[in-house]
Amino acid sequence: MIFPFTLVGLVPILASAKNVAPQGRDCLVSDERLVQPPVSRTLMQSQDLPSSITVDVHFHISSTKEHEDLITDAIVNAQWNVLHRSFAKHDINLVLNSTDRVVDDIIGKSFLVYEGLGKGWVKYTDEENSFYKSTRRGGYDALNLYFFSDYSPGATGYCSWPTVIAQDDDLKFAQDSCQVSGLTMPGITPEQGSFEEWNLGHIAVHEAGHWFGLNHTFSGGCSEPGDFVDDTPAQLTQIYGCPIGSDSCPDKPGLDPIHNFMGYTQDNCTNSFTPGQKRRMFETFFGFRRKV
Repeated sequence: MIFPFTLVGLVPILASAKNVAPQGRDCLVSDERLVQPPVSRTLMQSQDLPSSITVDVHFHISSTKEHEDLITDAIVNAQWNVLHRSFAKHDINLVLNSTDRVVDDIIGKSFLVYEGLGKGWVKYTDEENSFYKSTRRGGYDALNLYFFSDYSPGATGYCSWPTVIAQDDDLKFAQDSCQVSGLTMPGITPEQGSFEEWNLGHIAVHEAGHWFGLNHTFSGGCSEPGDFVDDTPAQLTQIYGCPIGSDSCPDKPGLDPIHNFMGYTQDNCTNSFTPGQKRRMFETFFGFRRKV
């Protein structure tokens, strides 16, 4: 079914035929505060966990005809290296099993298409559902990342949360994936429309962090339980740039975790997960995605 709707402020972006460098950043994942009670009952205890994880990864590259040459093989390889290296430091071994490509003006725009002032923005929901059902690879423990040349304007990405209700034959399973704007991939230039502060490939790392069960570092602000990870200092709200020494929750221990992949600071500022985040990723993965 096709649903027309309006997204305020997006129309001017489509006025140019070329990609326009987006301003600001919007990860479309809402922090999953409701997932915590069932997670706490389901997760394995840390002492029962394996010491490492090996995860099959599948890349899906979707482009419009206009930007068919935007996401080159070299850019895909660079993105893979960033993703693999970032998780390997935390004993998560990602293995790239497949990479596929499609060129289509609806798919390349992640099924959100501006069709003029009469129709406005149109979401191709049925086509989107069929696409994910036919392209997702592997089991519930396989990470599928979809990169779009013309992703929702202003948005950097989205990723699914692990859930106990996804079954192999249902839509929830088919949609279990991460979506990433191609304009955040390493090697995309400002002339091609890259995000100014998020163009080193760390958005894919951030979104994959959600797939492993991590919230944003600013989840819950200065209040407990925050992001449900004990060793990430409390952070009041989104922080941009790379403000060394920032302390938005002065009554709480530690400075703002500006170097953490799960925040909104720029790519040349982020470089790590905490030991507590690693533990939560392991607990969530083996509690929901792969039972041992």
